[in-house]
Amino acid sequence: MDIIFVITSVAFGMISSIMGKSLEKILEEKLQPPRTKETIEERIKKLTSSLQESTNLIAEVESEISERSTLVEKLKKDAETYEQLVKLKGPEVEAVAQLLRGELKKEGSRSFWKGVIVNFMFFALGLIASVVVNLLMK
Repeated sequence: MDIIFVITSVAFGMISSIMGKSLEKILEEKLQPPRTKETIEERIKKLTSSLQESTNLIAEVESEISERSTLVEKLKKDAETYEQLVKLKGPEVEAVAQLLRGELKKEGSRSFWKGVIVNFMFFALGLIASVVVNLLMK
């Protein structure tokens, strides 16, 4: 819960910073003596671009918050799994370990035979290729 609070606080801080910077830009432009007369259309375009930039930055912050929230949820699930594993008793731990060893052994033997078959196929293809090349060279 503390992580979500921190992420939310950072997000609101960034958003207020962005809005403050945009407001500062707008006020700075208004307070400076105009070099040339700006038309209303030009001022509207500037304001629109500033608002668009702020909107883009806010969208980036929101997506970052969403990613971090997803990460927080994953970490919570991992912590719950860890807590459940910690609660296991000695015989239960041994049973889980035996199950994992059995699965790893099965996978190891499958992997071995797959490797043998693939190596034999490449051997056969190499043999065929060498015979074909010898016949073509004569």
